[in-house]
Amino acid sequence: MRAFCAFRTLASALLACALLFATAGCFGHGERGSYGMPNGGLVRGASALDKSGPGYLLARPTEPTRFGNATLVGALTRAFASVNARFPGTPRMRVGDLGERWGGGHARHGSHRSGRDADVIFHATDAAGVPVPGSGFLAYDRLGVARAPVSSDAPAALAQPLLFDAARNWHFVRTLLMDDASLTQWIFCSRGVKAILLTYAIEHEPDPEALMRAATVLHQPSVGRAHDDHFHIRVLCSAQERATGCTDYGPVWPWLRDRVEQIGPGDPEELDDRTLVRLLLEDLPQAPDTVALAGR
Repeated sequence: MRAFCAFRTLASALLACALLFATAGCFGHGERGSYGMPNGGLVRGASALDKSGPGYLLARPTEPTRFGNATLVGALTRAFASVNARFPGTPRMRVGDLGERWGGGHARHGSHRSGRDADVIFHATDAAGVPVPGSGFLAYDRLGVARAPVSSDAPAALAQPLLFDAARNWHFVRTLLMDDASLTQWIFCSRGVKAILLTYAIEHEPDPEALMRAATVLHQPSVGRAHDDHFHIRVLCSAQERATGCTDYGPVWPWLRDRVEQIGPGDPEELDDRTLVRLLLEDLPQAPDTVALAGR
């Protein structure tokens, strides 16, 4: 079994290298970003989410699954910091998987391959409403009560009843949705979790735009797990990433359309024919060292 896992890891690394080499001409020298689709792509020049920061910590700090494109990592760090500032003393949100340094296959996911996906564990409270650290082993029902663990390596029983922390989880969601630079396309969660969040927001959220966006973007996947124990965040390709091979699957929401469908004034200027010919004739960038990559 270990030999098979090692072979799979090596194969994924080699495939990522092959894709990087094959697509190198699509990126300018020093170009960074997501390429391909969430379930079949890679990321070049990925940003690493620090092992801990204001409002968060990694659930698996020793694993190399903390890389994403700059859009995703920036969106997460801003949202975590906002919850931390709004609710001082809150236990830090735990972050599960993003992706590998170069993207490509992920042992635990069918997506998380192009630097645009992240798993985040819910904020929780005890029965008295006191915030406590969340756990990725716990799924929440439509009433916001944590159910018994189902994972084989989960704790045998809950030490105390845990409840879904609607206030802090809503603030995290609304920060992502109202931060247009985050390019948040989907926040996958169960229908029960969505109902809890929208019920809380109807009573406490002053901005109707935030409610409208949440009703649209919070979504239980039609295939696979219900996501009743964590948020799965997915961001769109930026305009520049689209120009170099990044592909979105699904809708581009109206409030984000101008950001992802037009290359703005801060992006590279158009090149004249002479410059384009010269760049096309230059040698392709070197692909990364496959041996070094396989060992990561």
